[in-house]
Amino acid sequence: MATIHRLPRSPWRAMIESAFYANSVKKTTPAELYKLSLKQPEVMATAHPFYKPSQFGLPKDAKVLISNDGGIVGRTARARRLVREMGKDKDKYLRILGEAIYNLNRREGLWLEAIVGLHSDFMIKAHLLSPVTDAKNMFDWGTNFTPWMKPWSDLYKKSRKLDEPDILVFADPEWSDPDFPNGLVIIDEDENCIAILGLRYFGERKKGTLTIAWTMGVRHNMVACHGGIKTIGSHPPVAVFGLSGSGKSSITNSHDHAGTLKKSEKVTVIHDDAFLIDLDNNITVALEPSLFDKTDAVTVNDPIIKYFYSAQNVAVTEPQAGKKLIVAEDIRNDNGRCIKSRDMFNHADSCKKPGKVIWLQKDQSLPPVCKISGTGLAVAMGASLSTMRAKGVENVPKEELAKLVIEPFANPFRVHPLIVDCQQFRKLFKSGTECSIMNTHAFGLPGQEIDIPKELSLSIVTEMARGNIEWKEWRVFPGLMIPKNGNDLFGADFDKKYKPSRDPEYLQFLRNRMQDRITYLSNKRDLDRDMESSFIDPLVAARLVIDRILNPI
Repeated sequence: MATIHRLPRSPWRAMIESAFYANSVKKTTPAELYKLSLKQPEVMATAHPFYKPSQFGLPKDAKVLISNDGGIVGRTARARRLVREMGKDKDKYLRILGEAIYNLNRREGLWLEAIVGLHSDFMIKAHLLSPVTDAKNMFDWGTNFTPWMKPWSDLYKKSRKLDEPDILVFADPEWSDPDFPNGLVIIDEDENCIAILGLRYFGERKKGTLTIAWTMGVRHNMVACHGGIKTIGSHPPVAVFGLSGSGKSSITNSHDHAGTLKKSEKVTVIHDDAFLIDLDNNITVALEPSLFDKTDAVTVNDPIIKYFYSAQNVAVTEPQAGKKLIVAEDIRNDNGRCIKSRDMFNHADSCKKPGKVIWLQKDQSLPPVCKISGTGLAVAMGASLSTMRAKGVENVPKEELAKLVIEPFANPFRVHPLIVDCQQFRKLFKSGTECSIMNTHAFGLPGQEIDIPKELSLSIVTEMARGNIEWKEWRVFPGLMIPKNGNDLFGADFDKKYKPSRDPEYLQFLRNRMQDRITYLSNKRDLDRDMESSFIDPLVAARLVIDRILNPI
């Protein structure tokens, strides 16, 4: 799916595209950006070799470079402004963008090209414009996506053509405005362009680019997915959806599922963060060739560092002169990150549509796993996906980290209407894809909860892929089923620990969590005009069953 050139149809794209052609801007390459990054004052060159540098045109002795962003080391969602929601403030934001572009164009700027999407069904050309002082972030963007180099550029030219303009990303971390102390992100999703102002964190550039790519895919009957997808042996692909900290990457990238897989059940990872499901062609396409992963479990001299391209917001130590090493494990700050190759495991760029979708939730009212029997409820549970924010991943007040939040389909980067995602997932489930929920946190009443270990979650995915779980109706929650043979598959105490009870206190707790979901989706329907009753009714029906149990006539 190659993009085309067309005249800008909005002032936002006209402004941003014009910025690329200023006399102060020149095109650049990963090789030049690497050299510039070495000179960037705050960047540190480690002794760790860069993984396969020749693929990016880098010198053979290239090293892993580290950059740190200051006090903010996560995403700032409250900086985002959507053009379609600006209303009477549109002119104000146009003036702000115009001034930001003028000020960047008065400095030396660099233009980097890349490709988003790893299959001829979906390959989008993308452009990033930033000041030369932001070379490291530009370099990271080029390695996170596919750089505009052979052989990828040749593949792009052969990809399917689509009536869409290229993605344009304008980023200036040095921009500031007292009215926007948290920075400002302006998104015109209809015209595939975004401006990222006053934000240093690399993840803003990565997710901003993906936001536009997901939106483009949805316009062409695809499902936008912030999740992981893999194949296990000959079983249909399994997709898991969850925010950072939910176990999404741990489940997706595991090659043996804590020892529960057979040698014949070879794992092939497509991606652990971003993909699109093409409903017309039964293809799932990864959007990035690399992984942008947390480093909280990476130790000094960890073998995994062999696959690193870059790192951000981690510490450095020098045990001997001239040998600087990465110190991760979130010792310096939360949310240390790296960009690394998928060569660390068996991988592919695409697969068929998922046979199973799993919503990863951190909701203590739910047992470790439930299967959903109805299409409407499957969409509703995804649209009201409940979780807790991962520590330090987002730039939010500390008190917000402790709250249970609802993030539809685990995708805080969605800019198209929520109802569109609901409709696309409904098509997917109607086509035969099964849906389940996994609680990867803890089960039970607050203060009495029982932990759900990662090993249990991995073994559940194994048995789900094999089709070995026998299901029985969860009578207090119509539409959900729980394991009938949990003790046989997951240990003799599985039911004792995780079987939902009919205790009134627990049922009230479950009811309250149901109502949280109903209230959230109802507000989306009534206030935002962004939800259908058909996706709320199954939750209401389930809540009424509990109401009758708690308050019999």
